[in-house]
Amino acid sequence: MRSAAALCLVFAASAYAYTVTFPTESEGWTNSGAQLLSWSRVDTDPLNFTAVLVNNDASILSDPQILAAQVDGTLGNTTLNPPSGGWPSPDGGYRVNLVQNTTELNTILAQSPTFNITTATTTSSSASSTGNSASSTNVVGTTGTTATSTDSSSASTTSTTSSSNGAVTFGAQSGLFGILAFVGALLA
Repeated sequence: MRSAAALCLVFAASAYAYTVTFPTESEGWTNSGAQLLSWSRVDTDPLNFTAVLVNNDASILSDPQILAAQVDGTLGNTTLNPPSGGWPSPDGGYRVNLVQNTTELNTILAQSPTFNITTATTTSSSASSTGNSASSTNVVGTTGTTATSTDSSSASTTSTTSSSNGAVTFGAQSGLFGILAFVGALLA
């Protein structure tokens, strides 16, 4: 009778605590870039936790990897950057533990289901883009297409249109001609 009551208390307590909602057993992470961690919580849960990556197979991951400390539990999700050595090799059996703090890795508040870390798939583009707010780019083309390039560091966008006869479009040359015309007008 006592063991049944204790078991009911354990289940009741687990229903009112942090629960990892992503990653899941069917949807894991890739080994490239920051990865999503989502959870739910109740008001009685601690406000902060530490996210730790573990694997029961020591040949895959020998030590727990702290991914983020003092995560604000009220957010409901966050992105986790890879550990200092990068994500471990693609494999299965990983879990994310939400633990009390960096010194109490065994005080588990919640644990994700086991999930896989897979190799990230990359897509290639046939057009390369360059942009720089300090310089212009000339494009020579033989088709009537438009190429757009964006410099993410300066948030500037440069668009050029190539003509069907292969002529060089406006760019650095038109800027140079504009400056020369301005200097000529000043001298006149």
